[in-house]
Amino acid sequence: MEYSPEQLYQSFINKKIDRSTLIDQLISVIENSIDIPQRITSIHILSNLNAKDKTIYKLIENLAISDSNKYVRFTALKYMRDNFIEYALEPMKWAFHHEKVLQCLIIIVKTLGKMTNHQSRDFLLSILRNINNVAFRENIDEIFKNKLIHDYQNQELAEIILDYLIIKELEIKYGHIDYTVKNARIIGLDLSDISTHVFGWNAIKKFPDYISNLESLKFLDLKFNRLINLPTNIGKLTNLETIDLSYNKIKSLPTSIGSLKMLKTLNLRYNQLKSIPSSIKSLHYLEKLDLRSNKLTELPNSLNALNNLEFLDLHGNILKGARLNLSSLKSLNFLELGLNNLENIPNWVKNFKNLIKLGLGGNKIKRLPKWIDTFDFLEELYLYDNEIIKLPSSIGNLKKLIRLDIWNNQLSSLPDSFSLLSKLKVLNLSWNNFIKLPEWIGNLESLEVLTLWGNKLEELPESLAQLKSLKKLDLNFNKINIIPEFLRQLEKEGLIIYK
Repeated sequence: MEYSPEQLYQSFINKKIDRSTLIDQLISVIENSIDIPQRITSIHILSNLNAKDKTIYKLIENLAISDSNKYVRFTALKYMRDNFIEYALEPMKWAFHHEKVLQCLIIIVKTLGKMTNHQSRDFLLSILRNINNVAFRENIDEIFKNKLIHDYQNQELAEIILDYLIIKELEIKYGHIDYTVKNARIIGLDLSDISTHVFGWNAIKKFPDYISNLESLKFLDLKFNRLINLPTNIGKLTNLETIDLSYNKIKSLPTSIGSLKMLKTLNLRYNQLKSIPSSIKSLHYLEKLDLRSNKLTELPNSLNALNNLEFLDLHGNILKGARLNLSSLKSLNFLELGLNNLENIPNWVKNFKNLIKLGLGGNKIKRLPKWIDTFDFLEELYLYDNEIIKLPSSIGNLKKLIRLDIWNNQLSSLPDSFSLLSKLKVLNLSWNNFIKLPEWIGNLESLEVLTLWGNKLEELPESLAQLKSLKKLDLNFNKINIIPEFLRQLEKEGLIIYK
């Protein structure tokens, strides 16, 4: 009867067999079994036993350089790195020249980088001298020319080689890719929309684990692929400042996302996220978080720890009724809460004194709170596609407002204070219930675009002629049959009227 490696190890734990017998049995499994997982498990158990004699070394060396299975070679290479590094130079050199599998090459190069002798350094330098990739070659030549190479530790030389090997693998798999090299390290990598420049549908469905070895990476673009999830080891990219994962199919984020301490921009728009891990609180440098068009029903309170967050887009989620309170995000200047079935503007929004842009379109809001004038710096306000019947007079205090989109509501009038919006350039009042416009509309001296599509207007106030900055006037789907004469002069000066 044959026993599995786990059963053999349990027999050893139960003192039914001794250590020597266990090792012999495990070696037999490694050498004779056709079951790859059992062979790999046997190697792991040998490592746990701290087996380091000459027989084990010969076995591991042979597996590392000549076994036909890449997973066995990979496991053996790790064993050699962890247990026989003082004897590993020659096997690693041989393996580097003959190994084809990137994951194995990564272990080989990392092991050479851990060695501190001159022989390993000379070998690493010889690899660098033979790199013919143009982008890397220019950087490497610069390092050699300025004798900066003397300042590089073996581990740093190994990291340069790893970056090169990873780019080489990506180019073999996906064809031409864009990347940025600085000081012979990859700092930017664009793998967006791979299917457009590879024959057939070869979009990335699984995040390539080996990318986590690009430890100098600052910018990573993976948008327009078919990613479903991210690996835990993405947390190793600790220098990452920008990652674009938009337009994928990502359903969840690993908690290790919180390890990306230098991250400033995280773009996850158009995915399938239902929640955000609380570990996001560790992203203290995060300035931009785009979660537009996901399936979020709640947000973690830990989001309030993002003191430097300036941009938050939550448009197109399912946040109606969610216990939201993001009042601590005092640095926000862009907030998008559109298309969430909200019936009221959450009270905590008024804490964002520095808001420049506020998006609330596509909800079920019936009225605006009086505190809407809290935002002294607000330039853009989007209230389209709601159920608003009346605007509060306090809206006239938004002295810096440049754009107001309030189409598809139920407005029939505007408060007189609206005339104080002297910096307003774009006003969209389409698909409301306006029968007439107030005479003071002519006071909006900065107005450039006035869209009145789909109302019930029968006439226009003559004060419109005072709007010398007006470039576009849309009157489609109203009851105005003839363009009034007082607008003819503005037409001559360049005003375009749609009717």
